[in-house]
Amino acid sequence: MEKSLKNKLNLSEQLLQARQEQLDNQLVGALRSHGKLWGMDVFTWYKPSLYELENTLSSFPAPIFWFANEEDILKLLKEETNWMSNLNLICSHDKAGFKLPNEVLDGVKTVIGTAKIEDAFELLKVFKKPQGILLFTSSGQDWHVAKEKFETFLSIHQQ
Repeated sequence: MEKSLKNKLNLSEQLLQARQEQLDNQLVGALRSHGKLWGMDVFTWYKPSLYELENTLSSFPAPIFWFANEEDILKLLKEETNWMSNLNLICSHDKAGFKLPNEVLDGVKTVIGTAKIEDAFELLKVFKKPQGILLFTSSGQDWHVAKEKFETFLSIHQQ
């Protein structure tokens, strides 16, 4: 009897965990709005499709402040770069000193790299601009860590 009860509890716990994972993964692969931060419209996109990300960046009105991991930036820049006309800032939140082609550097007002995501948040405070768009993207193995840190940052500063 006791073993049967334990099996039911384990199954129930597994179902709850699977449901929580399903809810958490709804945010992956989709653009999500977070309202305003310092007058800027804030969006996140975790594990974005590069094709959709390119289309989104080209359709957003200027100025766009894009905070992304180096991998997303470099992958997107291997494609066409005509979508960059709306970008005011590109900031890598996971690598300082990354290299970009000259046409990218010529086409974007500010290009910065930070070694730690917390440093990118400090830069965000400096570069904030009312009427701008803040897009935060993250992919790779640690995307969920970046998500948690960014959403914590938002919850503190949107008050």
